[in-house]
Amino acid sequence: MACLLAWTVTASAQTAPESQLAAPPTPPLVLPELPEVPSSSFGKASPTAMEELDEHLKRVRSGDPVVRERAVREVLEAKQDWVTAIYHRVNHLADTADADAMKETLRKIRNRGRDAVRDDMRREGEKGKVETPDYFAMVAEYAAAEDESWQALISVLAMSRMLVAVGNVEAARVLIQIYVRFGEFLRVDIQKQLAELGDRAAPALIEARKHPAAKISQWSERQLDQMGKAIASELVQTTDQQALADVLRAYGRIQDPDAARIIISFANSERAQVRLAARQAVRLLGEVGNWQLRETYQDIVGKTPPRDWPWKRTAQELFYQFDRLRLAQVHQYFEAGIAAQKKGDFSAARQAFDQVLAHNPMFDRRDEMVDGYVAFAAQADAEHLDAALLAMRRAERINSDPKRQGKLESLRLTLEAEALLDRSLADQSLLRKALELDPENQRARQGIAMIERGERTRRPEYSRYYGAGAIGIVGLAAILLILLWRPKTPVPVPANVNVNVPVPVPEAAAEPAAPPQPDAAADPVPVPDPAAEPVPDAASAPEAAPAPEAAPAPEAAPVNMNVPEPALEPVPVPAPEPEPEPELEAAPAPEPPPEPEPGPEPPSEAAASPVPVPEPRPAATAAPAPIPEPKD
Repeated sequence: MACLLAWTVTASAQTAPESQLAAPPTPPLVLPELPEVPSSSFGKASPTAMEELDEHLKRVRSGDPVVRERAVREVLEAKQDWVTAIYHRVNHLADTADADAMKETLRKIRNRGRDAVRDDMRREGEKGKVETPDYFAMVAEYAAAEDESWQALISVLAMSRMLVAVGNVEAARVLIQIYVRFGEFLRVDIQKQLAELGDRAAPALIEARKHPAAKISQWSERQLDQMGKAIASELVQTTDQQALADVLRAYGRIQDPDAARIIISFANSERAQVRLAARQAVRLLGEVGNWQLRETYQDIVGKTPPRDWPWKRTAQELFYQFDRLRLAQVHQYFEAGIAAQKKGDFSAARQAFDQVLAHNPMFDRRDEMVDGYVAFAAQADAEHLDAALLAMRRAERINSDPKRQGKLESLRLTLEAEALLDRSLADQSLLRKALELDPENQRARQGIAMIERGERTRRPEYSRYYGAGAIGIVGLAAILLILLWRPKTPVPVPANVNVNVPVPVPEAAAEPAAPPQPDAAADPVPVPDPAAEPVPDAASAPEAAPAPEAAPAPEAAPVNMNVPEPALEPVPVPAPEPEPEPELEAAPAPEPPPEPEPGPEPPSEAAASPVPVPEPRPAATAAPAPIPEPKD
């Protein structure tokens, strides 16, 4: 028994570690790191920016009015990288220039400018308050190029206008720095320039509320109050996303506890720029916003965070919950897009992927959406070229595989060329560059051929098969028509009817037939009796020979197939020569008549062929048929 118990204990001791090893450990929760905060201090300016700024200021101080005027207009073309150079140049002038002399110079120029305005008002008969012209315009107009105070004054004013042209929070900070360094004689002008910046000046004024000088702090609060943005809830009511992001970071820098709850609410914003700025502001708040973070965590998760969590752990846990809730919808969009792509519905896949990028441009599985965008763009027609181009640009942006970057760019260039061709602009350079990037791009190759043919629309690959099929169908139809079509059976013509003989149409064909008269022939065409012997008449024999010359053939009428059949079959037989009478002189033989046109042959005594007669005549005697006289 003891051995059995020992064996059981040993077996359990050996199996326990195995069961513990079989269960995989729970992976630790990966919390998002708090983002880094950009610095608000100015570093060293680049030599290029300093050189360009000094060159511009030199032309502003020029004694040549034309050069100076041109430089004044070009102040609005200041570059953003000049801000740091302007900051250093302002501090240099504040350290070296005579501020009192600058103030006196400005006072004199200001009086001259106001006097000129007052004189104009008197001349025009106007009354009221005199508006002071812009300081920079007055100083440039009343120039004193040899005066150092004037040169310093116009340089400072020119740089302040450059800062307004740049228009970011750094430029607003330097504007406030000008007021701090040069004092009250430039305060009014600085206030005007900040008013022109609008919401972009608010972050710098918020930071100035914590300025070491009480005068500057109070002045900044007054400026915010005049702008109608004295509290945080008013400052965040702006449509400028960059200004809103700067405002959130500014509240974080001054560590205002009253703004902590507003900052945390923007940490779950759908807009990535604002969400990032809010989380940077939370990091700047630090311990000041700890209790607001704990309260927000309890509202989101439903339980109180542990007491031993510092503000940083609480912020990380809260941001993790924010991302989980926000990305749940994003993952639904992503899965819907993948499913639509597998079904071949690339339009629905594109729309779903657009929603993913709209909610989270840096989605961790964004590389899997490239194929869906490419498939949509490849099958897009002329009506959806703009959507296809947008899809390809997004595919290029989210692509992380450098091997297929060339193919993506090749397809995008092809679509751009097709879009230009749709506007009657043929650009083969885009298509050729597309072929260089991807030699397998048949769409680009087809586009080049289409441009060379002078076409504007792209032929589908299967168009030639359609053409061949159409030709085959037409050929088959022709063969069937030849095999099945039969000509109409012609009416049989009796063998004894000469169809070349014109038959006159009776004039009274439309009238009812009258009973035959006893003296009229039943047949309109008299048929001579072949048994009757011809009466030898010397006078009539010579007259019958020239009959074809004297009697031209009557006008042929359409053959009437209903003519009654003649009694005898017409067989053309040459007429026999008459025998000479012994008692009569032989008449000279007539010349053979010319060969007549195909028609009836002259009647002969031996042949019994029907002779066309224009009008039927009664046969009074048994003499041969008379020769019809020619009609006029």
